[in-house]
Amino acid sequence: MWFEVDKNGLGKLVERKGKQYVLHELIQNAWDQNVTTVHVTLTKEPGSRYADIIVEDDDPLGFSRLTDAWTLFAESEKKVDASKRGRFNLGEKLVLAACSEAEIITTTGGVRFDAEGRHRLRKPRERGSVFRGLVKMTNDEMTTCREAATRLIPPAGIVTIFNGEQLLPRTPVAEFDASLKTEIADEEGNLRPATRKTTVRVYAPKPGEIASIYELGIPVVETGDTYHLDIQQKVPLSLDRDNVPPAYLHNLRTLTLNHTHHLLSPEQAKATWVTAGLGHRDIAPDAVQSVITNRFGDRALTFDPSDPEANKRAVADGYTVITGGQFSAEEWANIRKAGALTPAGQVTPSPKPFGPGGDMLDFLDIGQWTPTESRLAERFKAIALELIGRPIKVDMVDDRSWPFKGTFRRSDATLTINRSKFNRQSFDGICEENLDFLIHELGHHYEGDHLSENYYRALSKLGAKLALIAVAKPELLK
Repeated sequence: MWFEVDKNGLGKLVERKGKQYVLHELIQNAWDQNVTTVHVTLTKEPGSRYADIIVEDDDPLGFSRLTDAWTLFAESEKKVDASKRGRFNLGEKLVLAACSEAEIITTTGGVRFDAEGRHRLRKPRERGSVFRGLVKMTNDEMTTCREAATRLIPPAGIVTIFNGEQLLPRTPVAEFDASLKTEIADEEGNLRPATRKTTVRVYAPKPGEIASIYELGIPVVETGDTYHLDIQQKVPLSLDRDNVPPAYLHNLRTLTLNHTHHLLSPEQAKATWVTAGLGHRDIAPDAVQSVITNRFGDRALTFDPSDPEANKRAVADGYTVITGGQFSAEEWANIRKAGALTPAGQVTPSPKPFGPGGDMLDFLDIGQWTPTESRLAERFKAIALELIGRPIKVDMVDDRSWPFKGTFRRSDATLTINRSKFNRQSFDGICEENLDFLIHELGHHYEGDHLSENYYRALSKLGAKLALIAVAKPELLK
């Protein structure tokens, strides 16, 4: 014999996992058999340090190999079947290591474990198997085990009764098929990773439950996400059966988001697992849109660096403007691909009469101007020279479809006047309407953004200068 196993040392593995592991292991072994009913009882006499665990099933054939109960890492019949939970033929041994006494009776015989060792029992059962064990357990551990039993999701067609009460099946909020990583034995019995199509059932956790990944009805990894995910095949777990590979979890979260995004609340849309799915390459466009809408509402835009004023107009109009730092590069790529957000410049653009996409205007020749229009243009030039210290050019158009009264182009200091938007009498001289227009447009000599502080400072500066001009050169304003 090459190895010896210390039962107490093996039992410490169970202590680390928690006594609920014993309960789960026994129940999952029963579920993996050809059963229709499983009875489980967990009792503890007042003042006793030990609890009695009994798990009984009605599999007509019982244990096919009773020796599997005490042979570590023997070849498991479950290894070749991805729809069965077992792998290493280890679980029963961990259960026995946690017991001070135990007994298994099945159709092929029985065995008893006690302080003196292992004893074969000759009288078999006619059908099914029964496990009886005595496990050291505190009252708190008893409570934990009872709660753990209620978290189980019994398979369809198997009635599972715990302490006299049936564990009721749960109704999934969603269900989908997916190709997921799993483990299955090759022809030589070696477990190999494989990808296999399976069903994932999505359940809302009951109050007090922590959302978890389930393997065929047994919780194996807590995620803290929004939903329980019951995978209907072997989950690629570590040897301790307490974790999954990060890539597997990321993929599973993305698939879940694709099939449940319509169920999310605004608060749930901010969850870590949703964010993880949002950045995955396989996220569905409608899932991206749902997440964005839930987080930011229907009126959300992206910050547009090419049009600073558009961003401010969007905020003033009640939009939420989302900046670049609020998502990762991968998330932004998926948002753009899904068309889930539009730049502010496309929804609340700043006026751009001469910018890309602006209107093409028909300018009036100077011979088409009236004498009063020509005199006003010359007066604007003289006042502008005093206000901004730079000669300006004046153009004129007559276009009712152009929404602007005029504009000032800083690049070449050109003031454009739209004749159709002016009161005809205002062309006869300097008036409030004309000065208001001139100051507004000359403000763009200093700042193009109507909604910036710099623009408003420019307007107040120009107003102050105009007041001084009225005193020093009143002829300009007559």
